[in-house]
Amino acid sequence: MVSQPAYLANLKSYAKLRFVGDDEEEARIRVRDLDSESDRGAIILAATNIEDMLELRILQRLPTLHHDETTRKFVFEQDGPISTFSRKILMAYAMGIVDKPYRKLIDLVREIRNACAHSRQPISLEVPELQEACKVVISDIWPDIKDHNPRTIRMAFVMKCTFIQHYILHGEKLEGREAHLAHWEKLKREGVNGWSKP
Repeated sequence: MVSQPAYLANLKSYAKLRFVGDDEEEARIRVRDLDSESDRGAIILAATNIEDMLELRILQRLPTLHHDETTRKFVFEQDGPISTFSRKILMAYAMGIVDKPYRKLIDLVREIRNACAHSRQPISLEVPELQEACKVVISDIWPDIKDHNPRTIRMAFVMKCTFIQHYILHGEKLEGREAHLAHWEKLKREGVNGWSKP
């Protein structure tokens, strides 16, 4: 195997850092970071945050792996049995972390992320095909959104992803218009720039 230069190894290590828990400040920073991304970047990162939360919850139920880094890496990295987003979704469902409707919803988010990550064409929420897929993810509030411009759809999609993370972590579903408006108000009070009511 060819050894990597330290700068490349360091970059890869940094890129692999994962969401580590329910730290409110870290969550706010992540939401702010998504606001400065392109539509493609925001969707990829919002979905990746869900993947990280699934891994965290699975790890909480596999306590042996907390102290066995070698086995944890074998299970979750490279070609391990729970190394992909789809395998994490399946494992979370099998372990009772998510129910069947949320398994389907998270799998749809995964498919949208993959399309954004692998599209050879320019892709943003100006593209009708991406809008239609995202519309399904936010279908519970779609009729209540006042305007359906790409920025509003993006904000609603990212917010839905934060609600999915909340469900994975706490088992509490935050769905519908009232939950979305309450969460937007909370973000505004906490000073998250760029977020406003739909």
